[in-house]
Amino acid sequence: MKWLPPLPQMKHKTRIAFFLRQKQAMTVQSSDSGVTQDEGPSGRRILAIDATGVLAWPDKALSGIPRVEDFLIKAALADPDRHVRVVAFKSWDGGFRSLEPFEERRLADGQIAPLRVTEWPGRKAALKSAFQMVRLYPWAKRAADSHLAQTVTNGSGGFDWAAVKLLIRLYRLYRRAAGRTGRRQAAARPPQRIDNDITLICHNVLAYGDGPAVSDDASGIAFICHDLIPSVRPDLVAGTKAEKEFGTKLAQLMRAGATAFCASDAASVMLTDHMRQAGIAPPVVHRFPMPSVLHETASRLGMTSRIETSEPFALYCSTIEVRKNHILLARIWQQAREEGVTLPKLVCAGRWGWMIDPLRAYLKAHPDLAETVTFTGPISDEELIRYYRSASFGVFPSHIEGWGYAASECLDFGIPVIVSTTPALIEASGGLMPAIDSEDQAGWYAAIRRMADDKAWHSSLVDRIARHHRPTPAAASWAAIKTGLQAIGKQ
Repeated sequence: MKWLPPLPQMKHKTRIAFFLRQKQAMTVQSSDSGVTQDEGPSGRRILAIDATGVLAWPDKALSGIPRVEDFLIKAALADPDRHVRVVAFKSWDGGFRSLEPFEERRLADGQIAPLRVTEWPGRKAALKSAFQMVRLYPWAKRAADSHLAQTVTNGSGGFDWAAVKLLIRLYRLYRRAAGRTGRRQAAARPPQRIDNDITLICHNVLAYGDGPAVSDDASGIAFICHDLIPSVRPDLVAGTKAEKEFGTKLAQLMRAGATAFCASDAASVMLTDHMRQAGIAPPVVHRFPMPSVLHETASRLGMTSRIETSEPFALYCSTIEVRKNHILLARIWQQAREEGVTLPKLVCAGRWGWMIDPLRAYLKAHPDLAETVTFTGPISDEELIRYYRSASFGVFPSHIEGWGYAASECLDFGIPVIVSTTPALIEASGGLMPAIDSEDQAGWYAAIRRMADDKAWHSSLVDRIARHHRPTPAAASWAAIKTGLQAIGKQ
């Protein structure tokens, strides 16, 4: 699981209002459909996909959970069904809101045009609306000012955004002072809330929301359980407050009637076992196939054919953290150097993460490893596609996973991958690829050498992929998730 930093706007004291399913208060009219939020245009329930986590992601080099959430958002934006919406969490009042035009443009990313594009109302109207929000929520934090400034400037940055943000902040301070001295203006009209019957919340809101504020009824809440690694292997996570409380939050949600989605049997087993230990009856878990998003992007760009390179290399695509076990690979490549064995270069694609001091110390103690081991840092989808198209094989020695995206991506691009014996990786690679215990350095060393030197074995694995593996269309994944969300309303 890719654990994200907590969002700045999640640090407020307001408890998450969308967990409090107070139907009697939710009769506000929708600004875009003209109907109540509890029902769609034809009486059907509204299905909402939460985009908060992806909107907070610092760049476009998505990986792990953000990549899955990005797929969901794009699918929802492209879905012609008027009962499907994309929303974002409002930290200042604990509800959800419609996306702003600049947010829709960013999330669509020029690849999938939203079929329900919202027009920017213009600077004057946007500024008036921003001041109204300040009057309604004068005690909101600076994150709210940043967002409101973006709505006024239509997503632009620089001096213009900073100036508007300062103006909004000054007005907020004035409203606070006026409130303290009793000089209150007439109450502004309440905002039009997006309170949906069924909301698939993002991982950031799930893990870092101001919980555990769960009512007795969370039947309209759904979430994707990518894994329960913080509870199963707490030694492999940073031990933040959110990680320590993650299992408890999930148990509270499930006890209150929330619905879980899992992409793997491994994640489903983790969740079911955790619920059993918490004294909760085995939950109904909706399954969906993990989409081959990167391969679909490559197909759209005409970038799926093999690229032959003069210098072979092995590829490991993953965030660099203790759980991913990069240090095992570093030791293997160092062992090869010391024994005079020539291995393909190792390319480690992904951003640097946490609990990696031992790896950094090992690399510092063996500086010559830089000649055969490369760490790329965050890369774009196009760069990653080129790596997959030209790699000789992949490696994935992680200690534990909920899925293991890079393992299935290797198969999508037709290259063999050596995986660890953690169940999720065997599942992600379809049981087609060699699997070795993550602690077995000798076994990994032997398998990597064989993959590099035994051309017949390598070719047999490539042929096995061609015969037994097919990339999963994103449309199939979206259809499964949408069907699961619709089923919630029928329970």
